[in-house]
Amino acid sequence: GYSHPMAMRRDGTVRCWGDNSYGQAPPEGVPRKFVAIAAGWHHSIAIAQDGGAVCWGANDNGQAPPEGVAGAFVSVAAGECHSLALREDGSVACWGSNQFGQAPPAGVPGPFALPSSRF
Repeated sequence: GYSHPMAMRRDGTVRCWGDNSYGQAPPEGVPRKFVAIAAGWHHSIAIAQDGGAVCWGANDNGQAPPEGVAGAFVSVAAGECHSLALREDGSVACWGSNQFGQAPPAGVPGPFALPSSRF
């Protein structure tokens, strides 16, 4: 992220450090197991083992809804004020700011390449 790194441990838990002004990097980590993570400007996103997106940190543009985002996701990316997640079917879900067309609310049809392995 902009001022908060995070890493996924081998057991799937997440460790965060750095700036936590918006709750984007809780020092105690996030007590769930994940398969993918991404750090945005002031928000963080992770894909849970059930495929849903879990979000925390700043949400002023809808980039990190606290209720998460349901779906069958396999990968995730986070920008300054937007988030993207790759679905199992190869399409991309987008949420958050779309000021420059970076996160179209309808998503982006695929198919895009899926990761070669999951944790």
